[in-house]
Amino acid sequence: MESSPHVQQRTRNNDVSLSLLLKAVVFISAVPMVVLAAFVAMDVLSLSHCVYAYITLLMTSGIIIRPYLADIAALTRYVNELARDSKIDAPELSRLGAMEELSTAVRKLHYSWGSKKQQMESMISEREVLVDTIPDILLMIDENGIIVRANAAARQRFGQHLSRKKLEEVAGNELLLRAVQEVKQSFKGQEVEFYLAHPTQSYYHACIERFPVHSPGGIALIVTLQDITELKRTEQMRADFVANASHEIRTPLASLIGFIETLQGPAKDDPAARAKFLGIMADQAGRMSRLVNDLLSLSKLEMNANTVPVGAVNVATLIHKVKDGAGFLTEEKNVTIKLDIEPDLPPARGEESEIHQVIENLVGNAIKYGRADSIVTIRAWLEKKPPRDKHFKDAFSAVAISVRDQGTGIAKEHLSRLTERFYRVNRAESRKVGGTGLGLAIVKHILNRHRGAITIESTVGVGSTFTIYFHVKK
Repeated sequence: MESSPHVQQRTRNNDVSLSLLLKAVVFISAVPMVVLAAFVAMDVLSLSHCVYAYITLLMTSGIIIRPYLADIAALTRYVNELARDSKIDAPELSRLGAMEELSTAVRKLHYSWGSKKQQMESMISEREVLVDTIPDILLMIDENGIIVRANAAARQRFGQHLSRKKLEEVAGNELLLRAVQEVKQSFKGQEVEFYLAHPTQSYYHACIERFPVHSPGGIALIVTLQDITELKRTEQMRADFVANASHEIRTPLASLIGFIETLQGPAKDDPAARAKFLGIMADQAGRMSRLVNDLLSLSKLEMNANTVPVGAVNVATLIHKVKDGAGFLTEEKNVTIKLDIEPDLPPARGEESEIHQVIENLVGNAIKYGRADSIVTIRAWLEKKPPRDKHFKDAFSAVAISVRDQGTGIAKEHLSRLTERFYRVNRAESRKVGGTGLGLAIVKHILNRHRGAITIESTVGVGSTFTIYFHVKK
């Protein structure tokens, strides 16, 4: 029958090496042996009796001292195991335990050590969690520029295995590396902005500081990287927006001023010229009006960008409304709108007026930029495999709406930029059909507010298909 671990532990605690036992017995019996030798020298005790007495003394001492030695050995092993941070129960001291103070001290040591160990493990765990929850990238490097530790944001950005890599392998920008070297030498923190092309194009604001205390782990500097890519893009977008908006308004405004001056001067008494110029002025004023309305729409969408609509929208009804409202455009170019709507389509989650605007913009573009005497197909269905988009990573289905035209198509290099403000593939054609360059930007903003998505497929000479996705209203 096997013994339990506790019994085995106690057995090991009672083991005493023979050499230790002999040393202890000889040491303890040394003084009595001197006394016995003196008795022999004084003829008080015979040599044989002295030998018998010494042997008896040795045996008796061994029997008496062995339990104490066992307790001391067990206590020694216990302290050594604690020093090695091993999990071990406090020993049962059969002899030394009778000494109340020692027994109490051992128990206190056991509980205190366990409590302190638990506190330290908890603190280390909490600090690990805190470091990993910092949204900015955190890199801790040694004197040689080798990464000692990195937080979750750093691992997500630069890869999981960052330890023991050199900083220049992960973020090899000259401005950053020079700033790190200067902080290492001057012990004064620095801030620097830099750009990385890999793994994706990104801008960062770096803070480099000396580690405040000596680190047993070898940490010498802390490098914090804040991703400012979106901020840079926003700044550039605003600059482009102001430049484009001013240009778009300046052109029709200059035309209006010129025509007004002409009507006030040379063409003041010319009815034919006046009628012609007034028609052109009306077109230019309408162009400015559409531009201002689109700008106001974008501004409104940006203000409500963080408010996700939660209404239920009947997509089939909206599509029929858009088709009915496009009658004038379809007659002008002899375009036929064909519908393919899946029966029992569930409602989409969103705001009806904005989803209507999205469909209307896409259908309007398909008619304007499509060929005359062609077909525009509007399809709606329940998509069981939503696009690979951050807004649909946890979704199992989506309400999909596609608008397909039979136009000239769009070259691949333009597809990724179609939803940018004022981006036009063909500026002359866009202005000819009355486009402001903001229609698809409005579509993109509405989809972002609805946490939706858009995909664009196009073949030059064949046509384009714009597909939008909305969450299913549950």
